[in-house]
Amino acid sequence: MVQDAEYPPYMMATEEGAAGVYADIIHEADRRLTDFEIDLKAVPWSRALYLVRSGQVNGIVGAYRRPEERPWVRRYSVAMMQENVFVFCREGVAGRDWSYPEDYAGLTFGNNRGFETPGPAFFNLVKDGRIFLSEEDNTELSLRVLHFGRTDCYVQEKIVVDPILRQHAYDNIIPVKQIASEPVYVGYSDQWRSETSDRFIARLNRVFLEMRQDGTIDRILTGVLLK
Repeated sequence: MVQDAEYPPYMMATEEGAAGVYADIIHEADRRLTDFEIDLKAVPWSRALYLVRSGQVNGIVGAYRRPEERPWVRRYSVAMMQENVFVFCREGVAGRDWSYPEDYAGLTFGNNRGFETPGPAFFNLVKDGRIFLSEEDNTELSLRVLHFGRTDCYVQEKIVVDPILRQHAYDNIIPVKQIASEPVYVGYSDQWRSETSDRFIARLNRVFLEMRQDGTIDRILTGVLLK
């Protein structure tokens, strides 16, 4: 499996390998899966998508459910957890009563390369030329260009953004409104079709449910956030 290398605290790369909340969840699931072994690598998100699409790896960790944009994902796991997605803008750019994404027409948004976080309706407006898009490699770069006025707004998960705003004192960037609570999954390659794949997916689903019910996933999230 693969995950993003630059999406802390949920996904990141260290000298020891894949790290972050989702890697910790996968490693604990791997410990509980006595009949399978999971090899998890951290790579840039666009690379991770390519590896799953081309069938070079079996699954991608930390994916939102996007069946139309990613038809090459055959199946999704049960949800690992939820992410809370907000629109962040420079202060004074947008109103808290604005409807997303329609009322943001005419603005320039930052986005992490390959991310579908802003949602299908947003990308339809981009396609129609009503919203302008500037893509960067990671959240830190996207927030930097927003801070310096090269973009107007940015859509991202709040726990990912908040530490960067504090670290760099980007006090001109504010969360305007929450636009989604996104379940997060493991997405499996359409090219991984076998009795083994079906057995693995069913078994990992049971383990994820156990970890949610016994509080393991909540403890992992809390532990990473307190580091």
